[in-house]
Amino acid sequence: MARALSGAAATRRSLISAALELFGNHGYEAVSTRQIADHAAANIGSIAYHFGGKPGLRNACIGYVIDVVLESLGPALTQSLPANLTPDEALDMLDGMIATMMRIGASRPDADLLTTFMNREMVMPGEVDSVLYERLAKPIHERSCQLFAIAVGRPGAEDELALTVFSLFGQSVFFRICKSVLVEHMGWRCFGLDEMQAAIAVFSDNLRAIVIWHRGRNGA
Repeated sequence: MARALSGAAATRRSLISAALELFGNHGYEAVSTRQIADHAAANIGSIAYHFGGKPGLRNACIGYVIDVVLESLGPALTQSLPANLTPDEALDMLDGMIATMMRIGASRPDADLLTTFMNREMVMPGEVDSVLYERLAKPIHERSCQLFAIAVGRPGAEDELALTVFSLFGQSVFFRICKSVLVEHMGWRCFGLDEMQAAIAVFSDNLRAIVIWHRGRNGA
C-alpha cells in the first residue's frame, strides 16, 4: 500500500491536483493563484514556496501528467526494440501500449483531471504544448509508428504510416474524452474498468483489422 503523503509533500500534491482541475476546466489565464490555493485548502504563499509562482505550478502539472503516462507505459516505450521483433509481436506491443493509455482514463481517481488538463494544453499554442509534444506525444507516436511499420511488414516506413497511426490515436482519444456520451448512449451507469475494457476490446479488433488490411496490401 502506498504511503499517504504528509506535510510539504501533501501540500505540493494538493496544489497540483487543484491546478490540474482549474487549469483544465477554465484555462491557465482565467485562474488566479488565490483560486488555486483556496481549492487546495492551502496558503497562497505555498505556491511561490513550492513552485516559484503560477508558471512553475503549471510546469509541475505538465511534469506530473507526463510522469503518469510514461510510468504506465514503462519499457514498451523506453527500451530499444529487439532486432528480431516479429510482425505479430510488434502488433501485440502496439495493442498493449494503446490499451494502457486508454486504461489510464478509467483506472485512476484523477483520470478526468489528467485528461481535461492535457486536452486543453495540447490545443493551446505556446511553450507548454511544445513540452507535452517533445516529452510525451512525440516519443509515443514515434514508437507507435515503429511498431505499426513492423506489424504491417514495412519496417523503416514510419514516415509514410504516420497519419494512419495518428488515426489510431483518434479512436483511443474519443474513448477518453467522450465518456459522458458513451455512458448515455450505451445505457451504462458509469465508465469504469469494465466499460473501458469493452472499449479496449473494440479498439483492439479495429487495430488488428487495419493491420491485416495493410499486410494484404503489402503482400505480407
